[in-house]
Amino acid sequence: MTIVSTERDVALQGAFNGEGPPEEEGISATTRAANPLAVQPGRKKQQVVTAILVVAPLLGVVAAALGVVSPRITLLDVILAVGFYAARWVKITLAVAGSLGMEGSVISWVANHRRHHAYTDKKGDPHSPYEYGDGTWNQIRGALHAHVGWLFQAQQTEEERWAPDLVKDRDLVAISRLFPVLGVVSLGLPMLIGWALTRTWEGALGGLIWGGLVRVFVLHHATFSVNSVCHLWGRRPFITRADDRATNFAPLALLSMGENWHNLHHSCPTLARHGVDRHQLDSTARLISVLQRTGAVWDVNWPVAERLNLRRRPAAPSLR
Repeated sequence: MTIVSTERDVALQGAFNGEGPPEEEGISATTRAANPLAVQPGRKKQQVVTAILVVAPLLGVVAAALGVVSPRITLLDVILAVGFYAARWVKITLAVAGSLGMEGSVISWVANHRRHHAYTDKKGDPHSPYEYGDGTWNQIRGALHAHVGWLFQAQQTEEERWAPDLVKDRDLVAISRLFPVLGVVSLGLPMLIGWALTRTWEGALGGLIWGGLVRVFVLHHATFSVNSVCHLWGRRPFITRADDRATNFAPLALLSMGENWHNLHHSCPTLARHGVDRHQLDSTARLISVLQRTGAVWDVNWPVAERLNLRRRPAAPSLR
């Protein structure tokens, strides 16, 4: 499996045709504002499903806090929560595992992510916290929009334009279509495991709440925080485009699996490692490294000190 391939770069650049020449990282230097999108016929149904996906995990957290199952967390609950939170493998397995996070189909997720990079923090970005401008109230509205509000707005991203390479991949198309089923599996499997190991409904409910709903709630808001928090607060040691305000926010390192080192990701989007400085935990990069050593992935684009130093802001210490 190629982590950073020529085909992927060509497809990504192709998405920005007519919007200026791509920079060295495959992101357009000048982008025009996205045209307003009409509300699609099935959009209201999609918003209802989104509301369920966002609210149901919160209800699970409330149930856990109130001790609906048991006043204490069992070892099985912890294992199910952690195990399902971090499950990953290569291409199909990674795509399936990502779908178990219940954050949308893999193709729609990639399309939105690429569009975010093309229009970062300006009109056309699907989830910028600067959507409503400056001022305290507008910044609060913007933070809520970037965190979760954008999921309910009529701004669907065209998959054929932003992820043409994935649309042609039959495996990923099939997995994307199976997203509703994988969502049920994401909640049902830990519940089934809880029942199988304890032979009690209490164990099954504990698996559902902790291995299902609480785990999805934490994962959702760790991801949502990369969209909101990591564009509002934190350090910006690396150079990004003028409107791009992506930051590094250290407290999210563990839960986001290294995605919190968002400033470097926006400075050099194709790098496999985001946490490049001392004490910057990046578990995703470590997993990619292990897969590369086993031959499961190749053509990985790792950071090089000279390149990083060129991308650093003058006030930031250079990598030795």
